[in-house]
Amino acid sequence: MLSVELRGVTLGFGRGPARVTALDRVNLVLDPGIFTVISGPSGSGKTSLISVLGAMIDPDEGALMVEGRDVAKFSARQRSAFRREKIGYVFQSFRLMPALNAEENVQLSLEIRRVGNTKQLAKNALEIVGIAAKAHLRPDQMSQGEKQRVAVARAIAHKPAIVLADEPTASLDAANGAQITRLLMNIARDKERVVAIVTHDPRVLPEAQRVVRLEDGRVQGDRRWRV
Repeated sequence: MLSVELRGVTLGFGRGPARVTALDRVNLVLDPGIFTVISGPSGSGKTSLISVLGAMIDPDEGALMVEGRDVAKFSARQRSAFRREKIGYVFQSFRLMPALNAEENVQLSLEIRRVGNTKQLAKNALEIVGIAAKAHLRPDQMSQGEKQRVAVARAIAHKPAIVLADEPTASLDAANGAQITRLLMNIARDKERVVAIVTHDPRVLPEAQRVVRLEDGRVQGDRRWRV
C-alpha cells in the first residue's frame, strides 16, 4: 500500500542570526484514502511542509519516504521525474494558461508529463470535477470556482499517487470554497491515493478526516476521525 512519510524533517532559510527554522524535526505519516488537512497560523510552516512533500524543496535534515524510497536523496533528474509522474499539485492562484481553454490547459499538463491519449484523459478529468460542459471556455470566461475546478482536473488527469493542494480555497467565496473542499474530499476516497491540503481556512476543517496542526514548524496536534 502507498505510504508517504516525513522522518525527522528539518528545513531552514537564511544563515547565521538571520536563519529562520521553517520545519523542526517533523515526523508525519500520510495514509491513502484519507482527506488530510494540515492547518496552522501564517508562518507555522504549512507551505514549507507541502513543498517538501511535493519534492519541490529538499529538507536540510531528515527523509521523505515514498514507497520505501528516500526522495530527498534522489538526483535532480529523478526528483523531476518523481514530481511529473507521482504528484498532482493544486495552487491557490490556479496558474492556468490564459490563452488556452479548460480542456487545453489540462492537455498541456499531460503533454508536459509525456502522457499519451491527452484529449481523452483531459475530458475524463474535467468530467470528474463537474466542469466538462465548460471545457471550451478560457480562464477569463470562467468564475473563480470554475478555474479552481480546472486546476484540480489538471492535477488529477495523469492519475497521480499523491495530490497536494496549497490553500485551494483562499481565493474563493464560501460557496465555491465548500465545493472545492468536497471535491478534494471525494478524490481522497481513492484507497490508492494520498491527498493532503494545507490551509488556514476554518471552513475546510469540518470536512477533514484528519487534521494535523502545525505551529512554529512543529506538529502540535494530530486528530483523526473514524472513516
